[in-house]
Amino acid sequence: MKHIKLLIALVVIISIESCKKFLEADPPIDQLTSEVVFTEEKTATAAVLGMYTSMMSTVPIISSGGTTLYAGLSADELYSSNISDVGSSQFSANALSPNNGNLVSAFWLRGYNIIYQANACIEGLDNNTHISKPVRDQLLGEALFNRAFIYYYLVNLFGDVPLLLNTDYGKNSAAPRTASSIIYDQIINDLKEAQLLLKTAYPTTDRVRPNKWTATALLARIYLNLGQWILAEQESSAVINSGDYFLETNLDNVFLVSSREAIWQIMPAEEGFNTTEGITFVPSVWSSGIPTYPITEYLLNAFETDDVRKTSWLASKLVNGETYHYPYKYKINEYGLPLTENYMVFRLAEQYLIRAESCAHQEKIDEAKNDLDIIRQRAGLPGTLANTSEELGDAIAQERRIELFVEWGHRWFDLKRTKKSTEVLGAIKPGWQATDTLYPIPLSEMLANKNLTQNQGY
Repeated sequence: MKHIKLLIALVVIISIESCKKFLEADPPIDQLTSEVVFTEEKTATAAVLGMYTSMMSTVPIISSGGTTLYAGLSADELYSSNISDVGSSQFSANALSPNNGNLVSAFWLRGYNIIYQANACIEGLDNNTHISKPVRDQLLGEALFNRAFIYYYLVNLFGDVPLLLNTDYGKNSAAPRTASSIIYDQIINDLKEAQLLLKTAYPTTDRVRPNKWTATALLARIYLNLGQWILAEQESSAVINSGDYFLETNLDNVFLVSSREAIWQIMPAEEGFNTTEGITFVPSVWSSGIPTYPITEYLLNAFETDDVRKTSWLASKLVNGETYHYPYKYKINEYGLPLTENYMVFRLAEQYLIRAESCAHQEKIDEAKNDLDIIRQRAGLPGTLANTSEELGDAIAQERRIELFVEWGHRWFDLKRTKKSTEVLGAIKPGWQATDTLYPIPLSEMLANKNLTQNQGY
């Protein structure tokens, strides 16, 4: 318990130094003892904000570009131009070693670090009577949401994972893997509770801390993953009909701080930094080499003629007579520039596509077409010609591929949930196995915890 309290206090101190823009004033550092972390509003707030400091790294991790990058390599969206980068090559070849360092540092350890912080905050805030109810509800709702958010990615990347709901290190260090169905039940429970606790108004000027609609947006995605079409339609409709979000007509505005379709963004913790994806994907103006992670020909050829997303969200570079296209949703690729791009996590366009797919499965053909066409028309494309549930399913899958390309692993997860991974990736990736849809449990974690078992195929 002494170690836990010390860690919480340390998180608070780091949070205050890293997240000053969130707070009006900083409490004195010498007052930040573990005993008062959750008895004062500013220190309790700082403890919760510490989760975002952990999330927004300047290198690719599960919550800051890592899911986009590595899942994009695993799917058919990206490839590494650096043949000596063995770690990235294993993802793109779907030949991951349990010793791959990125599995541990970018996903497993960072993910569980954030979950630990969320659990510490939940323990400190649950039944808390020291701080005002509105502040307590907001902070507890955020902690519950963030725990659900990270578990969503862990369970989709690794399958069954340990479900840790407290800060008991002794028990957690020996916890076995928990069935994915139980993980999903916990995610849904956390999100439902977060919906009740969070308000529709954001606690900050920008949309950089979750509100009720953030929890609702993730819940809609969860229900889509589980094939619960009525509930997915219900939750996505709540976000769409809230009147708080609007599709940007200019695609260059979608990923800006001021984006009107942003449901939740993460603000960088380091001054002079915008997004990890901008740094990772956009080559420097001083570089004469090939972009580090160009998009594949499969993704490039998937764009329809006249799709304005191709010109707004892709850029190209000519090297030795060959053109390389790379992601350009985020355009700031240097340090020291003004903050114009927060990291987009949830946006309205996805909710339209969730509702369209949910309606198509319910044979609500007109409703599905209307939502699909809203996204297509924003991209400068004509309305869909699909007229049956099956045709709409294919059309919506194609639209998700283009609208959400190289964004939070959507393509990788979509292929898996629609059971198309082997059909699509098996045809273009030598050595593909059906078991490749899950990443291996890191070997270092299995050596540390004898109760962990390995995924099939590794």
